[in-house]
Amino acid sequence: MRLGHRGKPVFRAAAVVLLTALLTACAGSAREGRDFVDPAVGAAASARVAVVPFENLTNHPNAGLIIAQIISTEFYERGLFQLQEETKTRKLLAELKIDPSHLTDVAAAQQAASLLEVDALVIGSVSEFGYQHGLREEPVVGLNARLVDGKTGKVLWASSHSAAGGGYLDRSSLNATAQSVVSAMVSPLAAAAGK
Repeated sequence: MRLGHRGKPVFRAAAVVLLTALLTACAGSAREGRDFVDPAVGAAASARVAVVPFENLTNHPNAGLIIAQIISTEFYERGLFQLQEETKTRKLLAELKIDPSHLTDVAAAQQAASLLEVDALVIGSVSEFGYQHGLREEPVVGLNARLVDGKTGKVLWASSHSAAGGGYLDRSSLNATAQSVVSAMVSPLAAAAGK
């Protein structure tokens, strides 16, 4: 069957639409982020820091704990701070009857830092942690984190990031997406701390 010259424009238009759709799908995940780093964070680079389980605002039952562990791992990898071991932090919080979800208040975080005998706390919340539904399930992660000085209550670092999906050719898992978001969040902090 011959198309002749009339079929060529339709063929070209269909090829352009298909190529555009493919490039859009391969573009990667949608990412948003905001960061604040206090210049004083460089002086706190050797501080004793505890990362507490994040407040979980999602339907995933362990999102807050998972994110705290991913952040701790990122800090260890980058050599940031003297971290209090995560299981020790959770055990002390339980013994002291401190609910980590109440630590998003700076005054409560300051008091908890004193009780945990650390210089600063990393606190935050998980606003998204799961899969969004559409043509196919895409991982979605939304995080908010702060590093609060235990003595002054001053916020030395604040970060809010989210990521959705990975495109049709990038089949990222929920955990891989969370690790990517955490890495993007911690990068400005690490740079300011000289790590």
